[in-house]
Amino acid sequence: MYLEDAGAGPCVLALHGLGGGAYFFRGLARRLQPSYRVLSVDLPGTGRSAAEGPPSIDAWVDRLGRLVDEQGVAPVVLLGHSMGTIVALHAHAAWPDRIKALMFVGGVPRVRPPIRERLNARLAALEGARDLAGLGSSVSPGVFSPATLAGQPELVALFERVFEAQALDAYVACTRALLDADATHLVGSVRVPCLAATGADDQYAPPDAVAAFVEALAPHARLEVIEACGHLPFLEQPDAFARVVDTFLRGLA
Repeated sequence: MYLEDAGAGPCVLALHGLGGGAYFFRGLARRLQPSYRVLSVDLPGTGRSAAEGPPSIDAWVDRLGRLVDEQGVAPVVLLGHSMGTIVALHAHAAWPDRIKALMFVGGVPRVRPPIRERLNARLAALEGARDLAGLGSSVSPGVFSPATLAGQPELVALFERVFEAQALDAYVACTRALLDADATHLVGSVRVPCLAATGADDQYAPPDAVAAFVEALAPHARLEVIEACGHLPFLEQPDAFARVVDTFLRGLA
């Protein structure tokens, strides 16, 4: 499993969402140095990590639990972006003693109906395709805020290129795993401090949906909304995102 390891101190294990990778959190790791250690991975079967069977939430949770033991970093603060929110909730249910706190970024416990419809339409459009070429430009408007699309075209173009470089089969399998996943029944069992952060313009996890998630987690959770930001705060507003994360982590101490 591909792993990026930076910094020293209490450990944050960062999990990417659909179509993402460990690279999402490289800037966060640098901004949190030297106070924290950030481990970020390409989940098995994605990016630079070899597949260990069909992608599934349960398989990822099992492998991540072994990673925590291998690295000797428990208890960790688990940060899950988007799909990683669902993975994090299942991880908390599977090995709660290894988790100190949870951070959910642009995530909700289950794919919302409008996003489910969008992803199903994308899967239908990919039938018979050989790769993801040309798809990036149709994905980015649903990922980035209007401010990012207008003001950071280089970032948007880079994201589109990296997105299209994914293996088609892996992306399709992960999308299906996400659509099948549901962690709503696990929310009430969370007993550790939680942070839920989302962009003001996030379409996957809009502030009102995340606020409802936080209310279900209460009194263990707090909500942070990052302005001029869509679904990728660590790329769109990296300094603001790092401040939110740092404030939460210092509060734990």
